[in-house]
Amino acid sequence: MNKLVKVSLVVVALGLLIAFIKPDALYNPTYIHNTVGKIPFLTTIFKYFHGGKSSSPSQDAGSSSATISEDAPLRIFSKEELAQYKGENGGDIYLALMGKVFDVSSGRDFYGPGGGYSFFSGVDGSRAFVTGDFTAGITDDITGLEDHDYIGLRDWVDFYEKTYKLLGKLNGIYYDAEGNPTEYYYQVKKWIKAAAGQKDEEDQLREKYPMCNVDYKPEEGSRVWCTPASGGVQRDWTGVPRSLHLPDKSIRLSQLRERCLNIRFQEKSFFEDENLGEHAIESDIRATSTQGLLFG
Repeated sequence: MNKLVKVSLVVVALGLLIAFIKPDALYNPTYIHNTVGKIPFLTTIFKYFHGGKSSSPSQDAGSSSATISEDAPLRIFSKEELAQYKGENGGDIYLALMGKVFDVSSGRDFYGPGGGYSFFSGVDGSRAFVTGDFTAGITDDITGLEDHDYIGLRDWVDFYEKTYKLLGKLNGIYYDAEGNPTEYYYQVKKWIKAAAGQKDEEDQLREKYPMCNVDYKPEEGSRVWCTPASGGVQRDWTGVPRSLHLPDKSIRLSQLRERCLNIRFQEKSFFEDENLGEHAIESDIRATSTQGLLFG
């Protein structure tokens, strides 16, 4: 019998079986893919009909090319399965970031055994990507981070998606056993969106009130001064340095709190900037001077 006919018969039989047991699964290719992958008999048949050789799980464990093609559905990993891919004995290296599993085998020097980032391999250590805690911080739970940490995680995900191959999803707090986003996943999206909005507001304030240049000497203290390019913002005015203090009840400008800013001497009182809410500016620097000693 023609090989294509055999494949067709198997597909029809499998479809009828799934339709009888779980009708709604016919609209869920992830479920079908994962179900087939858990039945050795069906896996062997499909490999045979595609011209491949059957192999044992131990043979497949070290080679992503043997199990994943460019157009294959994303695989759903359990934590136990992901833990097998740490690059031991020359095997492949996978890591998860916010529930997405990437093949980082090309970075073996970094992620392989003994590498500087080996603690990320075989796990989802999302929190440690921004906290630097490589012990208890090797966890996928990113609850309670600072706004800039959520922005950092978003950027890390972008980096891995551009640099490494996305293999699948990790069954855990971000995705369920069928690869669907969890409630926690959507909560994280809200945190990142809110953090991005906060960052935009901070960037606008940095543009309007650039940071001062700062030089510190133990015997003199901190010397601050303004230039038309201080704070990394090129402009046609120099400004005068002022110290900004934001109380907790004001907007959360974590990166601007208690900083020296350049403001235009000619503009209206800084107190009238409604974007900053309640705040106070204190300085021992002469009103028109472009430099001075901060706090004394």
